[in-house]
Amino acid sequence: MRRKNVLSVMAQCLGCAGLVTILWWACGYSLVFAPGTPFLGGLKFAGLAGVGPAPNPDYAAWVSQNVFAMYQLMFAIITPALIVGAIAERMKYAAIMAFILVWMFVVYFPMAHMVWGIDGLMNGVWNAKASIKAIDFAGGTVVHMTSGWSALVLCLMLGKRAGFGHRPFLPHSLALTMIGTGMLWVGWYGFNAGSALAADGIAANAFTATTLAAAVAATVWPALEWLTRRKPTVLGFCSGAVAGLVVITPGAGFVTATGSVVIGVFAGVVPFLACTKLKGWLKYDDALDTFGVHGVGGTMGALLTGFFASADANANLKTNLASYIGHGLWMEQVKAVGLTLAWSVGGTIALAMVVKMAIGLRPSGEAEEQGLDDVDHGEVGYHFEEAGG
Repeated sequence: MRRKNVLSVMAQCLGCAGLVTILWWACGYSLVFAPGTPFLGGLKFAGLAGVGPAPNPDYAAWVSQNVFAMYQLMFAIITPALIVGAIAERMKYAAIMAFILVWMFVVYFPMAHMVWGIDGLMNGVWNAKASIKAIDFAGGTVVHMTSGWSALVLCLMLGKRAGFGHRPFLPHSLALTMIGTGMLWVGWYGFNAGSALAADGIAANAFTATTLAAAVAATVWPALEWLTRRKPTVLGFCSGAVAGLVVITPGAGFVTATGSVVIGVFAGVVPFLACTKLKGWLKYDDALDTFGVHGVGGTMGALLTGFFASADANANLKTNLASYIGHGLWMEQVKAVGLTLAWSVGGTIALAMVVKMAIGLRPSGEAEEQGLDDVDHGEVGYHFEEAGG
């Protein structure tokens, strides 16, 4: 971020953490993981009623349901927080919080239930009656596609930051970017390996696949910079690592080590082109490349999972998908991608229009130039003494 907006993004992320946690307790967990319809769960667990130390056998044989609920809360928090990256520096705090409040009900809760709910429309592994026999181990469609495509729509509706394309927009600290990437990489093992819901061979496979894909993409991205710009950048290493983590997410527990290496190559090349070429051609202002990395990467990861998923990596694929592995699974993934894209884009357009009419999306031009840290929060991230002070 630029220095004048660093706190605003932190506040938006913390706002997501608080708001989504409250929604999760009230009804969010229930709408995702209680039995209901193929599109949305019921209210059996509203207020986390009955969510105690005993396992929920629909999802795990031994993990306490309250631990499972808090674990799944991580995904619910980070998904809307990713949207913040695309619209950074130009959306009012009140507007983004109002948008996320409703977006969780319109987009996230239904999508998470459809993919992971025991009777979900697209839960190909565990729901024998699923209409779409798709797979998503740790959130390629649920997390990265919903946030990435919603982010693109929102940044297009907001328009570019004042001065974008006419003056440099330099990050205030690439050192912090590097530190943050390291934290993400380590934390991602919790998302991917943890999605096995057991310390077993599937978790170990997901851990291996995650490491390989991230490392390969973190090598390929700066290598492409080296070839095209003569200098590999730290930002390129970081972007490549995150792209690798994103793209392997839906297939982490379903693909072999070699499959994850191939996926890592794709993750280093395609999001690189999306961030360095596509954004320039189409001239949209995706401030922190949420769409280029998460939208494009998540979509590609979901599709590649259909090609590389193997029962050698996860025997559970034989449960309801034996006839699809190596044959028609990729088509089921295409169906899931299409539904996710349409649901996310349509919901975001409608919600953004409502919020715009109700309270407005952008601050004034003067406020944007001043910086959202001061305007929205009355604080600044850094204090500098005047010369001679």
